[in-house]
Amino acid sequence: MRRLRPGAISVVVVASALAGVLAGGCGEAGRGTSPAGGSTSGAGGQAFGRVVTLPSPTTAGGMPLDQAIAERRSQRTFGAGDLPLATIGQLLWAGQGVTAADGKRAAPSAGGLYPLELYVVTATQVMHYLPAGHRVAVRDQAGVGRLLQAAAHGQQVVGDAPDVIVIAAVPGRLRQRYGGQADRFVDLEAGHVAENVLLQATASQLAAVPVGSIDQAGAAAAVGLPAGETVVYLVPVGPRP
Repeated sequence: MRRLRPGAISVVVVASALAGVLAGGCGEAGRGTSPAGGSTSGAGGQAFGRVVTLPSPTTAGGMPLDQAIAERRSQRTFGAGDLPLATIGQLLWAGQGVTAADGKRAAPSAGGLYPLELYVVTATQVMHYLPAGHRVAVRDQAGVGRLLQAAAHGQQVVGDAPDVIVIAAVPGRLRQRYGGQADRFVDLEAGHVAENVLLQATASQLAAVPVGSIDQAGAAAAVGLPAGETVVYLVPVGPRP
């Protein structure tokens, strides 16, 4: 049986089964268009500063995939302590990490266009994941978690979580090719990524829960996203109690 380390989960997860519903297949040959340097989030967005290379993700061994599927539960309470940078990186890699030399990523994407962007909100920072090179652009900013909680209609779990993974999207990357189906494909892809992250959290013995009831504009403003980028999903995550 293929096994996964507590800090790693197979890139082939349940969510990938959804790929077949995407029109024209779900080709992944193309690379995404995430900014390479991360010095700014773009027009209208808040700037990022330094870029940090994350510890290399673990890609083999540990918890079996079927066990992670069986044990995954939505957990809304967290233990004390911040997540190590390596653990944050592992979760981000599970969602959008580059897993092949030609730029293919851990989750499928319509036409290989990769409209999703991942952010992490901690107590004192906002991080923007840069899949190429497995890096994050970092902005020092406290209090964003409470702003996200307000955008999530006051859900306590968002404000209580040590870290919140923000799944954002740039639908314009898909519109030229897929037209009116772009928003639907974005939602499907967010589901792929969220499931990857949740299974990785399970394999890493973390508590996590997906949150979809959000004011998208308010959440985008809280994170400081540029024009044309919106928040689709939140995944509060932290140590188990």
